[in-house]
Amino acid sequence: MASALPGDICVGQHSVCLLRAAQLNADCTPVSGADAGIITPGIITATATPEFIDGANFEPVNGCGDIAWTYETRNKIRRYTVAGELTYFDHEAMALLFGGQLVVGRAGTPYPAKNIGWASPWYTDDDPGNVYLEFIVKTAAEGVGDCTTPGDPFPPYVGHIFPKATLVPGDRTFEFDAATLTFDGFSVSNPNIGIGPWGDWPGVGNIPNTGYIQVSYSQAEYDDMLALAACGHQPVST
Repeated sequence: MASALPGDICVGQHSVCLLRAAQLNADCTPVSGADAGIITPGIITATATPEFIDGANFEPVNGCGDIAWTYETRNKIRRYTVAGELTYFDHEAMALLFGGQLVVGRAGTPYPAKNIGWASPWYTDDDPGNVYLEFIVKTAAEGVGDCTTPGDPFPPYVGHIFPKATLVPGDRTFEFDAATLTFDGFSVSNPNIGIGPWGDWPGVGNIPNTGYIQVSYSQAEYDDMLALAACGHQPVST
């Protein structure tokens, strides 16, 4: 079978450029609303690591001490652990990613009715829920770098989707240096994610029911995402 890769060219990946996240309902469908998503260029690093369930490994030994026969099955991925680092301390993003409570400025202060802070979730609180999480990276093609080919260009961006992620904030060091917002957690499969919170899944059918998906985006598709990137809540309309 001939290759059906876009542009018929080998493509590498580099440089994480955007983070998208959206709240999920209790049934794991995306939440719709003005405060249900974030799209930020403030992502510095992101890591995804598969966790495995060990497969079977049988090696019976006979009475002479020799292995009689062997049987093995492959390890199976059970979930992905995810971690990241953000340059902005965006209180609305923190509440969406981790749960907790926004601190609202009271009347008579410099920022009345504005979200001026964030309170961490506590062990006595209800479960803050899960989120859709996506890291979007740049690509470069074999022999041409980031120069697309005429007529049928290769996709210049790839989204790394974690369709049902549970996240917690990481460590914070207070010192004479630039501070970053770190986080970690895990992602599992989501049968109800549909075509994504923003309805822009470019593949046939729904997003596959697994814990981690890669998908290519055109320049126009990425530009639409980038146009919405900012600090604070972003609307989601599924």
